[in-house]
Amino acid sequence: MDGRQRVALIRIAIISAAWALGEALAWQMAVAGLGLVVPALLAAAAFVATRDASSLRGDDSTYWRGRPIDRDRWRH
Repeated sequence: MDGRQRVALIRIAIISAAWALGEALAWQMAVAGLGLVVPALLAAAAFVATRDASSLRGDDSTYWRGRPIDRDRWRH
């Protein structure tokens, strides 16, 4: 398992834990209408928080099968 796969597994574990925490909070608050909203919001927040920092630097690299792709080559 390479580094990118390990990071992806850790990221999905964090997002899943955020969803589970949201489920527990919604159950504890006993609010029927927020049973799906709270976990979804926490999972979305975890998704954004664990985003790759290279996208914030302006690094616009796209990878396919581990190789960088020149995106300008395919623009019409």
